[in-house]
Amino acid sequence: MISVERKLFFMELIDVFLAEEYNPKLTKKNIVVYHYAKVSGGNLFKEITYQINLEKDESELMDGMNKGNRNKLRRAKKEPYVVIIKDNPTDEDLKEFQQFYNKFVKIKKTNKINFIQMRRLKLLRNKGVLIFTKLQNTNGEALCYQIRLIDQDLVLSLYGCTAVWIKNRPDLKQQIRYANRFLLWENIMHFKNRGFKTYDYGGITEVNEINKFKEDFGFIEVETYHGLETESVIGKILIKLHWKKLIYLF
Repeated sequence: MISVERKLFFMELIDVFLAEEYNPKLTKKNIVVYHYAKVSGGNLFKEITYQINLEKDESELMDGMNKGNRNKLRRAKKEPYVVIIKDNPTDEDLKEFQQFYNKFVKIKKTNKINFIQMRRLKLLRNKGVLIFTKLQNTNGEALCYQIRLIDQDLVLSLYGCTAVWIKNRPDLKQQIRYANRFLLWENIMHFKNRGFKTYDYGGITEVNEINKFKEDFGFIEVETYHGLETESVIGKILIKLHWKKLIYLF
């Protein structure tokens, strides 16, 4: 389990990732935000996440994909990719990622990373559990980022983004097409070699294309739990209004 505490105006937010038991420590001033809890309880709601077993050998992981995905990965290895993995990203690294990610979600029409979420990323970084991964080409042009969280023997995907907004560079078309797939595979092998046992790529989304991308890698569906708990009057009002949406905004 990983937890970090931060301020939101006069409220205290406590983020809890990968909780193995439900035991919220509530006060009149705080909101406990559960992410990917392994057990249910209270106001937590169930979602499905995608996981893959890193204890399989490389050939088994490759065989677990569909044929089309294996072919695309082989093709991706021909691209001029450079993979960068940092266990202790700097503030500049995270700012660079945020700017790139917010261009990505503008195209995808989903939520940007705001100052609240950036504060959480820095706190997770300071605890030594945040992994920054970046794919660029040999010219130093960033094509893809993935942010991961590590806890014991599990790796959890927090964010991923690709340079989908670049349309006027025919020379980058193929590089961008394979970037996210190649970086994911490099992540899988990197964490497998470090001894991690489970790679969690995150939950089912409303975008079928994204879900299929995960399924094509051989990820299986696993139940997980998310939610907010509070004893604060303001917190209870917020939860009653938009409690599921607030998890992703906080």
